[in-house]
Parts: sequence; C-alpha cells; structure tokens
Amino acid sequence: MNKSALIDFLTEGVNEIAVLSQYTAAERFYYKPAEQVWSAAENVQHLMQSVQPLNRLLGRPKSYFIEKWGTPTQASRPYEAVVEAYHAALGGGRAATGAFVPLSPNAELSLLTEEFKQDYAALMEHVGQWEEKALDEHVIPHPLMGPLTVREMLLFTAYHLRHHLQIMLNRVNSAALI
Repeated sequence: MNKSALIDFLTEGVNEIAVLSQYTAAERFYYKPAEQVWSAAENVQHLMQSVQPLNRLLGRPKSYFIEKWGTPTQASRPYEAVVEAYHAALGGGRAATGAFVPLSPNAELSLLTEEFKQDYAALMEHVGQWEEKALDEHVIPHPLMGPLTVREMLLFTAYHLRHHLQIMLNRVNSAALI
C-alpha cells in the first residue's frame, strides 16, 4: 500500500471511530460490563496512548532510527501479513501493558473524541512528511511484534484502529441490552 493509500486507510479508521463516538450516548460509550473489561471510551484512550509514542518518533530525524535500531532485515510486509503477525502475537496471550493500558479517559465524550482526532491528525501530518521510500528503510520496535518497518507500523496502526472499533461496537451494543 503506497503512502497516499495508507493515509486514506488510516483516516477512514479514525473517522469511523469518531462517528461511533458522535452518535453513541455517553452512558453507552463509557459502559463497562466488568472491571477488567475496557469500555468503548477506554478503547479510544488506548488508541491515543498507542499513537502518541509513534507521533514522537515520526517527528524525529530519520538518522535517529538508523542509530537506534539499524536498518530493516527484510522488506516491508503487506497489510495481511502484518495483521497475521499481530494475531499471532495476541494468540500467545499477550496484551497491552504499562503505558498502553488505558488511563481514565476524558469524562466529556466530545473532548475525548476531539483529542483522539488531534492525535491521529498529527500522525497523518508526520506520515505526509516522510518520503515513500523512507517508509521501508527505517525500523520501529513494536512492543508485541518486535521490529517493524515504518510502513509496517503504519499498516499495524490502521488495523489496530479497526480491531478496537470492532471491540467498541460490541461494547456499545452490549450496553444497549442492559
């Protein structure tokens, strides 16, 4: 997937989550069926916490990536292969930890949604500043999947949005049954 299509794919995922939050009552969006289960709002918070470090990294000089993590040892994989690798990592029973576990999300749904959109707008801006070729020449470590090219990390991020959107839809729909 080229950079332009990737930005469109990421934007589409962000917009779907924004629409869900806009048209869902706050009590359903913040509904938790159990203490250890994330609400839709906590899923949004997790997505924000996941993209913020990526934004900080993508704003750094390209030389930082080479100095810190070297160069890729393989070509960038397509979307389906990145998704498969993520599912394999999750299949090992691993889950979000530390800085990726949701904090208390903003209690005002419209503000939470606006913060979410701003974080992902910053991502699109950073990606827009990268040359197409550079996406395949630089590595970022993923906490579950290990080293990914920047393109693979962006493909993962696009899938991660959709993965959590499905969780949010299920959570919001289960709240409607209460």
